[in-house]
Amino acid sequence: MKIGIVGAGPAGMAAALEASRFKSEIHLWDANPNPGRKLAATGSGRCNLTNIQVEAGRYHTKHPQQLSKIFNQFGYPQFIAWLEDMGIFVTTTADGWVYPTSFSAQNVVDILQAQLNIRGVKIHPRSLITAITPTNNGFCLKTQDRQKQLSVDRLIIASGGPAAPQLGARENMYAVLKQLGHTVLPVKPALAPLLTDGGQFHKLQGVRLDAAVHLLKEGREIEKTTANIIFTGWGINGPGVMNLSYLVSLQEMQSGQLSIDFLPDTGEKLEKMLNEDKFSQLPISAMLKSFFPDKLVYFLLEKCGISPHKKISELRKDELADLQAAIHQQAVRVKGTKGFKDCQLSTGGVPLSEIDAKSMRSILIPGMALAGEVLDVNGPCGGYNLHWAFISGIIAGRHILE
Repeated sequence: MKIGIVGAGPAGMAAALEASRFKSEIHLWDANPNPGRKLAATGSGRCNLTNIQVEAGRYHTKHPQQLSKIFNQFGYPQFIAWLEDMGIFVTTTADGWVYPTSFSAQNVVDILQAQLNIRGVKIHPRSLITAITPTNNGFCLKTQDRQKQLSVDRLIIASGGPAAPQLGARENMYAVLKQLGHTVLPVKPALAPLLTDGGQFHKLQGVRLDAAVHLLKEGREIEKTTANIIFTGWGINGPGVMNLSYLVSLQEMQSGQLSIDFLPDTGEKLEKMLNEDKFSQLPISAMLKSFFPDKLVYFLLEKCGISPHKKISELRKDELADLQAAIHQQAVRVKGTKGFKDCQLSTGGVPLSEIDAKSMRSILIPGMALAGEVLDVNGPCGGYNLHWAFISGIIAGRHILE
């Protein structure tokens, strides 16, 4: 029995490793020079593998019940055990993000490639699959150079999406899947920085802090996150906005709005200090520096027309109200995302309704399974998307011969 896998990212490598247990002939094709090219760059090279809070409800998909069925059969403990079986041991940060003990994404790739080699998986780099034709006995695949016709009995598609094309990401497989009869939902950037009105925050460039970010459309809140944000020359970066970017993409927002609360958890403490006599002679700038970086302190005061030297006791009620609004309801107009080049993930792809949740096999094409980013599943920052790629690949490889 010959099993073919298209895509040598985390989903494809996991699928190949699981399928190798059948002692079948396994072929792994990838358009890049080496397996795991994007994986080696994840987590700023540190490889955020998963998260202790991972569960189906943290992901976005049009078919959450299908996703729950997948997670119910292979959860967090099973994935950690699988990693250890591969020789990858993990450590967990205080916020629940799980990394390899080495904190090296390249080391993870090297270990997985070593396991593939030990198990006799035939890896075919620089092999872009451009066409798939079902046959009576399996599938015929064509490569970009059209000089090779490849035949396999079973097939797993783990080709990923178009996020980070500079790392070799491609979207050509979506057209192939459409030709095979699968639906492909619109593919758009997710986990992307957001572009905002030019110049609004130029004085805050480089400022990083935790904040609550509310995404609004026509004045109505669509979603809210609380996480780190980073101000840049063109907009805002960081998990606090990246976790909202899939909605900006899907709704094609050109006039959406963010409302930022710079002090979501300790606002009451600031209000209390502003009303205490022992702090009344302090300049307002000194008080605010207990809570915010310098650049943000002066930005807020300038926005409210308040002198940084003004004593707290001298602040008028309307100035205090303006300051509270600037801190807790900072309005930002959203122009869109930075696009595929700067995003970590794509949203859209084949809907989960077109696969069997137990096996990841297509319900439309016998003998073919799908895994990873090619499916319509996306999660927040923090290891959720690598977790999905790995476990969907593991399940696909484990059940491909059923």
